[in-house]
Amino acid sequence: MKSNRQRRAEIKAKRAKRVMKLTTLRHPRHAFGETPAGSLAADHSALSHNNTYGLLPDYYVDQCFICRDCGAQEVWTAAQQKWWYEVAKGHIDSRAVRCRACRKRIRDRKTAQKRHMEAMAARPRHPNEAFFRRRMRPPAG
Repeated sequence: MKSNRQRRAEIKAKRAKRVMKLTTLRHPRHAFGETPAGSLAADHSALSHNNTYGLLPDYYVDQCFICRDCGAQEVWTAAQQKWWYEVAKGHIDSRAVRCRACRKRIRDRKTAQKRHMEAMAARPRHPNEAFFRRRMRPPAG
């Protein structure tokens, strides 16, 4: 039978092994102290807004992804990731899913809808609108 001290030492060793395994899976060269070419160092003080139990990245590496809307293959560069996580304060587990063209199309559609709604709010009211509003009110009481 093992003592509590021995059991705690085993648990700590198992946790350290799991953290090392996760680190090497996420960044294979990180285990050997190397950083990949073209990577940008992460600023952990700028990542303090992330409330996560996982590991924060030590550096950012270009990542390939396929656009969710059009299916185009894109690259999310290390500089874009650094901006997203540290300046825009995006969540550390979020990833890019749409290409630049699809994001621009969505943004343009939203601005057009906003302009339309503002134009509708600024249009002159119908002369009978007050009558209809008065008739549709529920009775007081």
